[in-house]
Amino acid sequence: MDYGKLSDRFTFDDLLSGFREVLQKLQHVRSGLAVPESDGRQVPLYGMQEVFFGFGLTVHAIVRSRNPDQVLDSFTNFGTFAGKTQDQLVTVAATAWRLSSLTLFHFKLDALFQNLLRAFGEEPGKSGFGQNSTALLAKVTLADPKRAKRILEVITDIRNSMHDNGIHRGSDRAPFSAHGLTYEFRKDHDVRCASFGHILGITDSTVDVLEGILSSPIVKGLSKVEDRYAALNPWT
Repeated sequence: MDYGKLSDRFTFDDLLSGFREVLQKLQHVRSGLAVPESDGRQVPLYGMQEVFFGFGLTVHAIVRSRNPDQVLDSFTNFGTFAGKTQDQLVTVAATAWRLSSLTLFHFKLDALFQNLLRAFGEEPGKSGFGQNSTALLAKVTLADPKRAKRILEVITDIRNSMHDNGIHRGSDRAPFSAHGLTYEFRKDHDVRCASFGHILGITDSTVDVLEGILSSPIVKGLSKVEDRYAALNPWT
């Protein structure tokens, strides 16, 4: 998909297409795993699907059987946001959707990496996702490990900036391109690559990295990967 359509103004149909693209790619990865749904490789991927399916259902429910003017009208005079223009109300909703979707996806990404590290007999670090991703990437064989590392850095930099109201507090990063979109981070500057297009684009690229990790011989060779949440809440 051309995620650039979602980097500025976008239609709800474009947004739904973006959600579906990520969902389909996640399903493709899950379908390629010859392990039970309770396995610690499947559980986080399923959780990632839940994120985008949930937001997709919300958007679908809003636009179903409505024309664009009716959709805008449906946002008018809700709660304490009364008095906002229709465009402002859509922006408020879209901001909540895009930032929440990235955060929840990243939680599941972190859980997957921790599950794999424990399966390799290591205790995941407590000082951040970067340490765990570096440790895991060092164990697997990927076609382009440098690009995989940058993709994981990009999605993490966007997420981490949310702790500082959208400001990047890490070191400067060289510009990085994916799906025709550019990602750039400068220390103590606001992040300007967190549009829906950027977020869905880097999420799509991250799923490609996950497919490479999960299909690597060392990971495929694991007979079982536990998930602590699944252990407490078994699948029925």
